[in-house]
Amino acid sequence: TNALATCTGTMARLDAWERFALLSAALCHDMEHPGVSSAFLSKAAGDATRGKYQGIILRDALLEKHHALRALEFMCVKDVGVLDGLSSDEYYHFRSSVSNIILATDIGRHKEYMDHLKEFAARRSTEDPAVEMD
Repeated sequence: TNALATCTGTMARLDAWERFALLSAALCHDMEHPGVSSAFLSKAAGDATRGKYQGIILRDALLEKHHALRALEFMCVKDVGVLDGLSSDEYYHFRSSVSNIILATDIGRHKEYMDHLKEFAARRSTEDPAVEMD
């Protein structure tokens, strides 16, 4: 994550807390992963509850939602104190950034994100021929 963000110039455009959010999300994006896919868990939970909550809680990105929630819960533990000293606005911006970055790791949206990256690279390559995406 750090190498990609540095090579693309992303790190240079982020402030210190945004860089920390990006790296925190990278470290926590699979926190407490059970070793099975979101699709498997959604089906298992759907079978167990007979669809009672299907479409509300288990809509998509089930594991990513769990990873983001647990990462932020951990960072908010008083003994850990990672987010101590942040104003309310800074906290919500950090929390939103970490959550959105972790949610973006959902394999179900991989093609969508790759298409966006290829479009971005195509636009950039007209500006700088050295930029390419395979």
